[in-house]
Amino acid sequence: MNVCVTTSLRLTDDLRQQAKTIAKDLNIPYLERQKLSLTKLFLDWETVLVLSKERLSLEQSSGQSLFFHPDTAMLRIKASHDPLLNLIGNESITILDCTMGLASDSLVMASAGHEVTALESNHLIHYLVTYGLQHTQTALPKLNRAMRELVTLHSDSLTYLQAQPSKSVDIIYFDPMFSEKIAESANLSGLLGLANSSPLSKELFEQACRVARRKIILKAHFRDQTFEELGLTRVIRPNQKFHYGYLDLY
Repeated sequence: MNVCVTTSLRLTDDLRQQAKTIAKDLNIPYLERQKLSLTKLFLDWETVLVLSKERLSLEQSSGQSLFFHPDTAMLRIKASHDPLLNLIGNESITILDCTMGLASDSLVMASAGHEVTALESNHLIHYLVTYGLQHTQTALPKLNRAMRELVTLHSDSLTYLQAQPSKSVDIIYFDPMFSEKIAESANLSGLLGLANSSPLSKELFEQACRVARRKIILKAHFRDQTFEELGLTRVIRPNQKFHYGYLDLY
């Protein structure tokens, strides 16, 4: 991918140094902004990481923008109950999220006191979200703690699971790209073209069943038949565009 990192137009020495560090971490070029617009940058670069005082964002020549934001997780954490947490239960356990994305589900689970490790196969998404987790501060202490404690790894889920001992984590969670687009999910549009669009394969599911001790949980579009194909119990959520499914392993 043709990608570089630069700064916002409001440049400071500290911002420049941070951007250079990001370039070194990702082994991509650092570009001095020099008051250039994104339109001009896109003449030479397909993707531009832009570091500002507020955030690190990934801008694509297609017009899509991606940055970490904990808003969705915050709303769910503040709510009186959450359907995913209901499936997990109240006991603090270990959870492997095989499809991190923007980490909303991981943060909800971590905020409830669970020890969560999240996998992301795309290195740019992984770096962007990990950077946001480390640098974002909210008014919700529970969320701040979850952002700092969440462990993120750059790895595809099958490779990672194949290397894990059997029955080594309590719950494994999957939230693959939906089989059908949900128009209301505009906040995820920036993931298009970057996120892993592979469905939950039988081989991956079998590895998850080997590694998990207690349960497999899947989130998918309400029309998706993966629940039935893999033998998961579907939790129907009336008037919701996605359902959860689970398989108890004990």
